[in-house]
Amino acid sequence: MSSKVPRVETRDINISKPATHNYETGNIVNQATQLTLGQTTSKLWRSEGHPVNRKTGVREGGGPFHVSHSGAFVNAGSVHGVLGGNSLTTLYSGPIYGPMVTASAIGEHHTKTVHDQDESSMKADGSTAISQCAPTNATANLASTLAESYREGVPTLPGIQSWKKRTEYLKSLGSEYLNYQFGWAPLKNEVHSVVNAARHHRDIMQNYKHNEGRNVHRQFHFPDTVESWHEEVLAPPAFQPLNTTYLASGAIAGNTVVVTCEKVRKRWFEGCFTYGGPSNSDNFGRALGFGSEADAVFGLALSPDVLWNLTPWSWAVDWFTNAGDVIHNVSNFALAGLVMRYGYMMEETISTYATEYSDTYWNVLEKKTPKKVGKTREGNCSRGEITVHKSRCPASPFGFGVGWEGLSPTQLAITAALGITRLL
Repeated sequence: MSSKVPRVETRDINISKPATHNYETGNIVNQATQLTLGQTTSKLWRSEGHPVNRKTGVREGGGPFHVSHSGAFVNAGSVHGVLGGNSLTTLYSGPIYGPMVTASAIGEHHTKTVHDQDESSMKADGSTAISQCAPTNATANLASTLAESYREGVPTLPGIQSWKKRTEYLKSLGSEYLNYQFGWAPLKNEVHSVVNAARHHRDIMQNYKHNEGRNVHRQFHFPDTVESWHEEVLAPPAFQPLNTTYLASGAIAGNTVVVTCEKVRKRWFEGCFTYGGPSNSDNFGRALGFGSEADAVFGLALSPDVLWNLTPWSWAVDWFTNAGDVIHNVSNFALAGLVMRYGYMMEETISTYATEYSDTYWNVLEKKTPKKVGKTREGNCSRGEITVHKSRCPASPFGFGVGWEGLSPTQLAITAALGITRLL
């Protein structure tokens, strides 16, 4: 449900001007004042309600969002103990700023008006970001990796079933069993091949099971796009809130200032990924147990006697027959893919139009008796207009451009099982 929009808030840009004093008498020449230099307007153009967690009462996630800020800004400079007045007897320490100076060739690049939220472009970039930063699709990779170990590490089932008979035969040969031609080396290699595959198989599944249902947070930042223009223009030789009697003859070098316009766009993605799987199935748990049996074989220096004592061989046969079922189940579940608990594409654009003043020379009192006036260089400041847009686009649990209405019954069941609810 959308909030009432647009909602508008304004605030004044204020600056405090301290009092000035006559250094000879100590009297106050001008009282401290509060100056208003302009206004900033904030508008909330779009914001959708967030669902409330029934257990905690806290609002979760967030919907589409679009807000703008526009108006004046002042980055005041600062001076310390400058002399002013017709007889240079007034001391002033405090902020200073120059007037806003414009340049038509530069100003046309400044964005003053609010633009619409560019949802289509943001969603396209969001899909790119997900492809770059999402954790590897655990279910799909698990299936392919298990299939490789199943295919490459396990001899044929009749070969496994013959181990006991071949071991008994080699054991009866006594010292001659070490001879390669009698078959010990091939049998040993076969056993180690199966053991390695089973251990690898189990480690992959344990890691998969460990991360199942956990939240994996990811960010992806696109390079900022920056455009800028500048031009030197003539300016009045005066700073405010001071009048020209406070300034030496070289107050603003060449009576020029730099007028600038800059546009910056930032885009980034933030998301939380998770996945579920068939780890609660009997096949999955059985395969983990068979991998544990393989650890015992892996840690021993095999000989026919040792190998004989490791019987029964059922773990190898069971693992071989069970692996196919596990791969089949995981492959089917991979169709559901990775799920996001939340995913947002964000954008911030900033358009700035400003007059920039460099440090300039000021009269300062170096000595009271006899009076000696010197120079100091201070006062760097800027003044201008700024427009800021901030936008947010949410993704569905399966990405940008995939609406809830397009999810399959299986995908909807997965999101429900993970406690992911639709943003209302």
